[in-house]
This record gives sequence, C-alpha cells and structure tokens, in this order.
Amino acid sequence: MPVSSNVLAMQFFLLGLMLTGLLCAKLKIVDDHTRSSLSDLILNVFLPCTILSSFFDTDRSQLPSLGVILLVSLGTVVVCFLLSLLLYRRVSPDQKKVLLYSTIISNASFLGNPVIESIYGLGALIYSAVYLIPLRVALWTVGLAVFTSGKNNLKTVFYHPCLVATYLGLMVMITGFTPPLLVSRLAASLGNCTTPVSLIVVGSVLGLVEPKKMFNTLALYFTFIRLILIPLMVMGVLLVFRPDPMVTGVSVILSGTPAPITASILANKYGADRELASKIIFTSTLLSIVTIPALVWLLQMVF
Repeated sequence: MPVSSNVLAMQFFLLGLMLTGLLCAKLKIVDDHTRSSLSDLILNVFLPCTILSSFFDTDRSQLPSLGVILLVSLGTVVVCFLLSLLLYRRVSPDQKKVLLYSTIISNASFLGNPVIESIYGLGALIYSAVYLIPLRVALWTVGLAVFTSGKNNLKTVFYHPCLVATYLGLMVMITGFTPPLLVSRLAASLGNCTTPVSLIVVGSVLGLVEPKKMFNTLALYFTFIRLILIPLMVMGVLLVFRPDPMVTGVSVILSGTPAPITASILANKYGADRELASKIIFTSTLLSIVTIPALVWLLQMVF
C-alpha cells in the first residue's frame, strides 16, 4: 500500500478549484445570488447524482466485509457526534453550528472516492460507497438539524433528494439491478459536476475573508480534531478487532478527511458563520496534504 503521488496531486487539485472560486469572487463573477443558486443546484441535482452513481458497480460477494465497514462507519458517526457535543462549548452559536456539523460530517463524500482509488485502486470504491451511507444519512438528518436548530419537518428531511438517491442506490446494490446505460451515464456526468462546482462555491466564500484572517486558532483546533484525533481513535479500535485490511484502510483514511464542502454551502444557506466554514475547509484541506499520506504510512506500519 504505497503512498501514491496521486494522493498529493488530488489534494492540490482541490486547492486549485478553491482558488478558482476565490478568483471568481474577486473579479465579481460570483456574487451572493450566484452562490445561493449554485448551492441549490449542488444539493438538489449534482450531489444526488453522485450518490446514485456510486452504487451502480457493486459485487454482492463482498457483502460480509461491506457489512463490517458499514458498522464501523456508523460507530464513527456516533462517536463524532458525542465528541462534537463536548469540544465546542466556548464558541458562539453560529460558530458552534459549523464546528458541530463539520466534526460529525467529513469531506469523505466528495474527497473519499478519488483518494481511496488513488491508494487502493478501483476495487476499493465499493467499500468507500458503503462507508459513506451512514455519513450521508447523518448529513441530511442530524447535520441539517444542526443548522436549522432541529426545526426541520422530519418527513421533508427523509425526502431530501440526497436521501432519495441513497434509497435508490441501496435498492440497486441489493437487487443487482443494472440501470440502462443512458441513466448511468447521465447520473455519472451530472455527479462529476459536484466537486468542481462545490469547491468553486467554497472558494468564492473565501474571497470574502481577509487573507490575514484565513488561519486562526479555532480553525487549527478543529483541524487537529478532524484530521488527527478522529482517525487515530478509529485506528485504535480497529487495531483491537483486526477486520479485513481493506475495511481498516478505507475506514481510517475516510475518517481523516477534511471539513466537508457542504459546511460552507449550508452555512451560506442558513445564515451560520460562513467565513469560519470557509476557513476550516481551507485549513483542513491544506493540512490534509500532509496528514492523509501520514495515515497511509501509519497503516503500513501498524497493520
């Protein structure tokens, strides 16, 4: 399991997209109205297509291992939720929303598949897809409730396009149904828009922040929790139980991904601290250039 240069290339690629968004904001190409429209497009079209297409290529013979990684992911979400309640007691309500959300939810939904593929190859993507199921459910239930103070209609949350896409994807995986080529290509093409458009939106919000304020103590504190504390906790538990090496590797790496792009999108949409959201996304993504390869190296040493 060598530390591939592709991992570093992917991290720099993501930073490049954010810088593109920042430039668009500085040049007045993207304004508040554009940001809001793009956010809606991401949440209601591009991201659901990403979710759906991730389930199209599955092998049911891997179900036992997939069941294990599903449990690991579910446990990680629960632990992150409990941690988030303890770690941010002295921040403002608008900051707390961003930090709670970004501790429970990581950027694994966007960054996960490219990173996992660059390390383990195409065959590992099914493990990544299953690991992301609890994360995506948490994103649109607990995560969304964080920003709306629990005022969501629960029925509306469970009918959110991203969760509907998850339901359909699970049906495809369980039944082994092969969708028509037109459907799979359309979902994949629209889903491919998620990462670039999302990061351009994030970068455009960064354009609103003064450069000297880009890094602060709170962003670095969060980054330590998101990139180091959480994956090391996951690794410690899996070191005891010793599941399949693929389950271990995928779980640890995905648990150590940066703050989610959706933190900035939702903060912008629901009036939370969008500047802090952009700072923690930028800081954690930048530092993950070092921490993700370090996690891969540590996995080699320990497992």
